[in-house]
Amino acid sequence: MHLTLAERRVWVATPAVAQRFDISVHHLQKIAQTLVRAGVVEARQGRSGGVRLARDAREIRLGRLVADLEGVGTVVDCRRDPCPLLGRCRLKWAFDAAEQAFFLELDRLTLADVVAGPTAAALRALFRGEPGDGGATPATPVPNDPTPSN
Repeated sequence: MHLTLAERRVWVATPAVAQRFDISVHHLQKIAQTLVRAGVVEARQGRSGGVRLARDAREIRLGRLVADLEGVGTVVDCRRDPCPLLGRCRLKWAFDAAEQAFFLELDRLTLADVVAGPTAAALRALFRGEPGDGGATPATPVPNDPTPSN
């Protein structure tokens, strides 16, 4: 989410982001690698490296982003501890259908949508003046925010 506020084409240092969100740099780098493979983020190593969005935040659908990060068909994984009902269970079918509905609902929104308004203000405050934060320029606000109370 923070990358949507960074100046376009500016590399954002992952250690600064990890520190602000109180997560390990290693964990954030694993997430970044997943996002690079999905074509959402670009990464560059080295002293002047970091991460940045590979596409405009208005083009990144939230459902696809969550599916890329979390995987599809993971609500219940019947193969992990092989279930004797594997392949013949309607419960797995119901979970998979619910998961697909979840992703479709999230796909109504883009990354830019969820970072508009108060979320953008909170992110800017969190990273205010932080070296390597990418400038934290706000994304274009999206009208008709479905969650004005957030």
